[in-house]
Amino acid sequence: MLQKEKWKELLALAGPVVVSKLSFTMMGIVDTAMVGHLGATEQAAAGFAVVYLFTLYVFGLGIITSVNTLVSQNEGAGRSHQSWKICTNGLVISLVLGLVTWGALLISKPFFKMMGLNSTLCLKAYEYLFYRSFGILSVFGYWVYNSFYEGIGNTRIPMLVTIGANVLNIILDYALIFGIGPIEPLGLRGAGLATALCNLTMFATLALLLHHDRTIAKRYSNRSGSKWLDLSILRRMIRLGLPMGAQMFLEVGAFLAFTTIAGWAGNIELAASQIAMRIMSISFMTAWGISIATTTLVGRHQGERRSDLAQSAVIRSLTLVVGFSLLVAAMMIALKHTMVTWFTPFPAVQELAVPVIWAASLFAIFDSINLVSYGALRGAGDTVWPLYNVAVMHWIVGIPLVYVLTIPLQMGAFGNWLGMSIMMFLQATLMLYRVKSGRWKAIKLVGHAA
Repeated sequence: MLQKEKWKELLALAGPVVVSKLSFTMMGIVDTAMVGHLGATEQAAAGFAVVYLFTLYVFGLGIITSVNTLVSQNEGAGRSHQSWKICTNGLVISLVLGLVTWGALLISKPFFKMMGLNSTLCLKAYEYLFYRSFGILSVFGYWVYNSFYEGIGNTRIPMLVTIGANVLNIILDYALIFGIGPIEPLGLRGAGLATALCNLTMFATLALLLHHDRTIAKRYSNRSGSKWLDLSILRRMIRLGLPMGAQMFLEVGAFLAFTTIAGWAGNIELAASQIAMRIMSISFMTAWGISIATTTLVGRHQGERRSDLAQSAVIRSLTLVVGFSLLVAAMMIALKHTMVTWFTPFPAVQELAVPVIWAASLFAIFDSINLVSYGALRGAGDTVWPLYNVAVMHWIVGIPLVYVLTIPLQMGAFGNWLGMSIMMFLQATLMLYRVKSGRWKAIKLVGHAA
């Protein structure tokens, strides 16, 4: 009976997060599908721009993820009064990080040329990025509130917000990309602007719901006295979050390198690679959702000083994610021909994308195991070792391997994803080894309530 209740607890936490992440990634899928009707170059430019943008702000998002870890551990330790302080101080960090990231994005145009991409692709990628940049501050603020909700175990509200934003994105994408009524067609600019407006809507909605939630007000009755700037909390968040941010930056930065290498093979190769990435994102976002639920559960049980319960939660999460990733991989392979037609009407791109999906489905399985393993370590506060793992696997093993398979061996986009799959297999194996070692159980981030 206890095991049944624990499975229900995991599914109750993970279910809304998975739906939320899938809804969030649907924005990118809709963008890619609609932009694909503008041309292969536009599709490649938007895909490259998304990876580049994520590379810029993922370091900050990694730091903000510490909100989930610290809130869940404080909740488990019976120190709920600290949770609201962590949230408000997280907003201070998010504002600083958001402004720095926005500034970095606006001066990014010269770097595109340095990456070896052709001038047309550079121009179109920056065009999309410039308009999407107006939502960057909102992304960081939303991430703080979202991490707070996840930390306290309320994942349903962020889910509903992202579903609503996804519906809005479909409407805005169509209206701004292709034009409707008095609205002139804006093409790539419209795709970027639509996503920026959705980011702003998500942040504003979640902020209003949180600050006017009676349950939250009752639970954190002393929140009005919380300091917006508490140096001790800021130091703790930064100390925990810096390795997370660095790891995510190295990981996504490597994906930017993989994308750039695919671009060296040609615009059609890059477009095919981006289609595979969008399809694979279904598995990625689901695994990410389960990973976040794992972080919350491990954090809560570690705060309770119940490492045995934390370990059993990890085992359940890994079982769940392996089963789901195998199912998604089978679906990707079975429906590969149908899926590529959703993203592009161009036969040359469709022909290249089909074999790439085979390699991407393999990558998705290994990545799912990696994500949940890291989620468990993150919940315990073990964030330095995963940083070393990613640095070695992505930058010392992954980039050279992907380059050799893609360019010298002339395997194009298929070789690109095959190299990433081999790399991710090695990384997931090492991450599982760290989880199995149990060293994370001895880490103590928070004290106990009197």
